Amino acid sequence: MMIYKVFRYVSFFVSSIDQYSVHSPIVFKLLIECIYKLDKKLILKDLSILEKSIRDIYLDEFEVNYIDNILSINISEFALKGDRIIIIKNIRKKNEYYLWKKIILDNKIKVSLDFYYFGLIINKSKNLQKQDYQIRL
Repeated sequence: MMIYKVFRYVSFFVSSIDQYSVHSPIVFKLLIECIYKLDKKLILKDLSILEKSIRDIYLDEFEVNYIDNILSINISEFALKGDRIIIIKNIRKKNEYYLWKKIILDNKIKVSLDFYYFGLIINKSKNLQKQDYQIRL
């Protein structure tokens, strides 16, 4: 089991990108002004700090939600109308990962960011193409 986790992380690390490989201005701004400004250890310890940082930057543009357990949410709730950023904790656990993959395959979900330890979904009603990123912290 441990070898599988190590292999999965190495596989993620090899295929992931950094902020300079992102083509979306919204995602680049999110990475530069929110995520990379915060301490990685602090983010991983408490995702509500990231939620507050995103709210401060995107106050008028997006509604920001934090979900602790992806299994407790109805999949159709992710694709509701409105401009939203959803932070999801623990997307790499076995059952959560399969649900995460199912959610990001939905065409109504515009942008997904996989940071290995947590994920972000950005849903904007216009000006976004479907993109799924794996990004290193």
